[in-house]
Amino acid sequence: MEPGVQARSGPPQPAAPGLWRARPAGGGGASSWLLDGSSWLLCYGFLYLALYAQVSQSKPCDRSGSCFSGRCVNSTCLCDPGWVGDQCQHCQGRFKLTEPSGYLTDGPINYKYKTKCTWLIEGYPNAVLRLRFNHFATECSWDHMYVYDGDSIYAPLIAVLSGLIVPEVRGNETVPEVVTTSGFALLHFFSDAAYNLTGFNIFYSINSCPNNCSGHGKCTTGPSAARPVYCECEDYWKGEACDIPYCRADCGSPDRGHCDLTGEKLCVCSDSWQGPDCSLNVPSTESYWILPNVKPFSPSVGRASHKAVLHGKFMWVIGGYTFNYSSFQMVLKYNLENSIWNVGAVSRGPLQRYGHSLALHQENIFMYGGRIETSDGNVTDELWVFNIPSQSWSTKSPTVLGHGQQYAVEGHSAHIMELDSRDVVMIVIFGYSAIYGYTSSIQEYHI
Repeated sequence: MEPGVQARSGPPQPAAPGLWRARPAGGGGASSWLLDGSSWLLCYGFLYLALYAQVSQSKPCDRSGSCFSGRCVNSTCLCDPGWVGDQCQHCQGRFKLTEPSGYLTDGPINYKYKTKCTWLIEGYPNAVLRLRFNHFATECSWDHMYVYDGDSIYAPLIAVLSGLIVPEVRGNETVPEVVTTSGFALLHFFSDAAYNLTGFNIFYSINSCPNNCSGHGKCTTGPSAARPVYCECEDYWKGEACDIPYCRADCGSPDRGHCDLTGEKLCVCSDSWQGPDCSLNVPSTESYWILPNVKPFSPSVGRASHKAVLHGKFMWVIGGYTFNYSSFQMVLKYNLENSIWNVGAVSRGPLQRYGHSLALHQENIFMYGGRIETSDGNVTDELWVFNIPSQSWSTKSPTVLGHGQQYAVEGHSAHIMELDSRDVVMIVIFGYSAIYGYTSSIQEYHI
């Protein structure tokens, strides 16, 4: 094994195309023998055939364009900067893209092992730059593409992609788009020393409309530099990319309902039908989702491993993980009546964290544990209390009984309950400890 290459556990995996695997020596005792003249001749013959076969795999190029990214000189491909391989078919370097739109790819076939490729897309300051991942297939959790919103690795990291991202379906409208707003984008791809897959094909464009308005609208010049272009959607369609129907399946018109494009623009169901598309009988035991017309704000509410509780007409969202913490808000509240997000007016409080738990008791939200976003990323046993009327934080220091132990955990759950003794307690169930691993312990905190 090469230095610095991590061994992988688990059952043997089939080798990827174009990859050699070392095979362990077979059993049995060792034998020694001497080569006579004919044996040496036979050995040289096999060696010659092996070398000839290897050289013959390197196909000579012609002037008709067999070099993917280079030119053919004397039947040999001379590669452009940043490209390697006998047909210049593998990226291995740095590229600068300055056209208003174009493509970037690792090459026409499987990428090489130990690939390192970097692309800098240069637009102009504050332009909107869209990256559309038409194809993306890398070894999951081992080969990665990093995307930065800027011209260096010190810019905000907005996406990390690995694995099979895009289903191979013609006309698929779920192809992911990554958007930068600085006018620049830096993409860095690397692969390890094992399996390789087909790589990626990414289309980029500056100041274009998302997903080309999904075929349900037209791209229109915006009113300001902050919004240079936008999708002007056709009737019955909404969303930034005109990809969300106001009325799915036309509300089952004319029997079950009709689409009302006035007011809230939604399905109006007949008396015997219900649901967002009028597809459920009345009465019905089936549940269903609805997508409210959310009015987002900046900074973004996008996050993962957060927690939320309901109190009256508000949903409180606390904590979570995001790539860019420069615009992160620890406390958000969402008004269920008017579908508006707001930032909680909190002057000071706990450090940013994720994987914690929330439990609501009366007008207090109890937050326990989680992983704190620090350089060492430690798991904590802190207990914080958020008072909703005053929108202020305070800390609690639970007393640990002599026969008990307080665990610092993440990924757990917490629940408020009243015991037979009328005591109110918060029950913390399971979780992951940085010291003990996954625990089966249940902790109890008397409020």
